[in-house]
Amino acid sequence: MIATKLSSSRKPGTDTTVEPPAGDCCGAHEVCEKNDLMAHPPEKIIYFDDEELDVFRDKDPATYTPEEAEQFREVLITMHAREVGVWLKSLMARGIKLPPDVREEALNILKKQRA
Repeated sequence: MIATKLSSSRKPGTDTTVEPPAGDCCGAHEVCEKNDLMAHPPEKIIYFDDEELDVFRDKDPATYTPEEAEQFREVLITMHAREVGVWLKSLMARGIKLPPDVREEALNILKKQRA
């Protein structure tokens, strides 16, 4: 009953569907959930004690050095598995793309969680 009340209490016209640019899916899910991408708009970005990663905004993931990739990995291994999806969305909202190997590690965590 409470869930029904909460879901029906949304104000009409407050749905903000945003189409992400092609190729900007965070990879946290099999099919990009475009409506959920704005769950953490820029003014409400969630940090996971990873503010230092902001220096990688708009950096091409193929150009990360092993040391830079390790910075991402250190954050990843310190969080709970249930936080990984939110972290990926937070990075995406901040314009930060994961190094390819760390992205695969994060996606494997998500796959295990869903299994």
